[in-house]
Amino acid sequence: MGRLSRPAVVVAPLALAGGGYAALPAGPARDGVFAALGLVCVVVAAIGLRRHRPRRVTGWVLVLAGFAGWVVGDALFSLQGAWGIDAYPAPADGAYLAAYVLMTVGLAVMVRRGRGPAELAALLDAAVVATGVAVVAGVFVLAPIATDSSLGVLAKLTSAFYPVADVLLLGILVRCWALPGSRPLALRMLMSALGLVLVGDLYYTGTTLATGSVETQLGNDLVWYAGYVVLAASTWDRSLRELSDPAPRAEEGVDPARRLLVLTGGLLLPPASLLADGLDGHLSAWPVVVAGSAVLSVLVLVRVAGLLRVVRLQSEQLSALARSDALTGVPNRRTWDFELARACRSASESGRPLSVALLDLDHFKDYNDAHGHPAGDRLLKEATAAWGQHLRTGEVLARVGGEEFGVLFPDHDGEAARLRLLEMLVDTPAGQTFSAGVATWHQDTDSAVTVAAADEALYSAKRGGRNQVRVAPYVPADLLLPQPRIALQPIVDLATGTTVGMEALSRFAGTGPMEVFEQARTLGRLAELEAAAIGSARMVAVPRMLLSVNVDIASLTAPEVRAALAGDLEYVVVEVTEHTHSPADPGRVAEIQDVLADYRERGALVAVDDWGTGYSDMARLDLIEPEIVKVDMSVVQGLDSARSRALLGTVLAWATRRGAKVCAEGIETQEQLQILGDLGVHLGQGFLLGVPELAGAHRRTQAPEPAAQ
Repeated sequence: MGRLSRPAVVVAPLALAGGGYAALPAGPARDGVFAALGLVCVVVAAIGLRRHRPRRVTGWVLVLAGFAGWVVGDALFSLQGAWGIDAYPAPADGAYLAAYVLMTVGLAVMVRRGRGPAELAALLDAAVVATGVAVVAGVFVLAPIATDSSLGVLAKLTSAFYPVADVLLLGILVRCWALPGSRPLALRMLMSALGLVLVGDLYYTGTTLATGSVETQLGNDLVWYAGYVVLAASTWDRSLRELSDPAPRAEEGVDPARRLLVLTGGLLLPPASLLADGLDGHLSAWPVVVAGSAVLSVLVLVRVAGLLRVVRLQSEQLSALARSDALTGVPNRRTWDFELARACRSASESGRPLSVALLDLDHFKDYNDAHGHPAGDRLLKEATAAWGQHLRTGEVLARVGGEEFGVLFPDHDGEAARLRLLEMLVDTPAGQTFSAGVATWHQDTDSAVTVAAADEALYSAKRGGRNQVRVAPYVPADLLLPQPRIALQPIVDLATGTTVGMEALSRFAGTGPMEVFEQARTLGRLAELEAAAIGSARMVAVPRMLLSVNVDIASLTAPEVRAALAGDLEYVVVEVTEHTHSPADPGRVAEIQDVLADYRERGALVAVDDWGTGYSDMARLDLIEPEIVKVDMSVVQGLDSARSRALLGTVLAWATRRGAKVCAEGIETQEQLQILGDLGVHLGQGFLLGVPELAGAHRRTQAPEPAAQ
């Protein structure tokens, strides 16, 4: 039985029977055989439909009834010829017309998908093609029928019904083809069968107009019969069982290029008909073309309006996705920046307070490691849902980092916001806690300063034991940070005397760099200033030469610095400094190492700056694992002391084990240069080797040869 389920097994004997039919001489006997073979095809299709009964069978039953009506019409047409009946319309016409009605209703039931944009689009596309074909039929078939004085009213209506029914069937087929969604083999074969029947009808209409005879030709009959055979095969495919009305899915639609080609053909049919009609110098059917063109224009306008509506809806959906965090559904970093700016404007206009809070789930990495990343994702979603229950109108909760969130509290000072956060802390799910920092925005303060202050308060809370909320003190932003100018100082290979790189040093008009950077640190804007310096330095980098830029270890993970260090970092040396007041937070070690790994993957080298100043020297080497260790100038200035020699010996031994290089800063005398070369120091910089020069005036010079040479 499994082998009988294959459409090819059904097609083979029916195709052979068709070959036998073609061998018969023309006449009533061959016409009778054609009707009998058509009936066999319909019966085979009915058996297949019963065997592989689809979930929605009504449409198929009506379509098979329509094909059966065509078979009855063919039989009656043969009998009319044999009995000499020349009346028109005749009984065969009644059977054909009933068959068309059944066929149209059946197809309409099969392609019904409900209401929706995809359904309307498919319907409009079908209407465009059907209208174009209708214009052709109107010009070359209906118009001649209407002006034929030999036909009575009933005969004219009957003759007009055939092309109208064909156009309607064609429209339904195009609608089914244009709908998105799955099209199983059984449905595709049915569409092919109907397509062959329509081609046969077009063939018959053309030969009738050309010859004036209503007798069918063998080629015409074979096209129709091929449609019957494909119909029989369609119900024997197993996909018929799964055939239903699936919900449209846009991604499964027809290839846009093919769809556009079909629609273009439908739109071009009216002018083509007008051109053909006017070849003899008489435009007798121009009203049909005008009416068809008007209908097409309306259809196209409706279709374009639908497309614009879809584009608008998709734009809104994409905009919503762009504003929301994909995991938690709360606003993302981009929306946070927008809402922060809007909240500041509103607070400025109303004169009411605004507090900004940053909170970070405690030990989230440990939670992930212990319970798995799916559990971590679930915690983030449940936490935001729980915290969101505490929000009031106008307040915003946003995800600004991995496990870091921002909250806007309009009409709250720092203490009021702290109490609100403590309420949220109690409701944090899964027994977890968070640390939070709060800062109050003031009109004389940039919003970035407030966020930075809240961030500093957050990490103060984490350093203080976590599971707490701290409020940042207010620091007035009474100094705008000046834009740095970049001076480049050569870094020299002490073995060869060749300049191998430049260190970018910030310079400010009328103010020393140390004063400006300390002011930025006080304002919570150190990362912002360092990012500006990095950006300026990269713009004036010497091609194919190392460029060393300074970054405080507390700023390494800041978004501003990461943005300044975006892209290819080949020839860039990230020189990590560590301030006594902002050492590396133990809770951010993994994050710092991840950022450094990212920089290295993009080609950067990492250096430790100011080594040998006496705090956390070896710990910094173990944390950062630099490719270059820059020895502080105080060690170079004290080369005659045992301590400085010991420090150099320690760092050189470490560098040898790790394959790193040591760079001595502050070389000012030939004696220092000689000693450093003898000890095996790899690189050096200082006034002896090259003074810092503003980038616009910098000249590439060869460093003096070391005394060792």
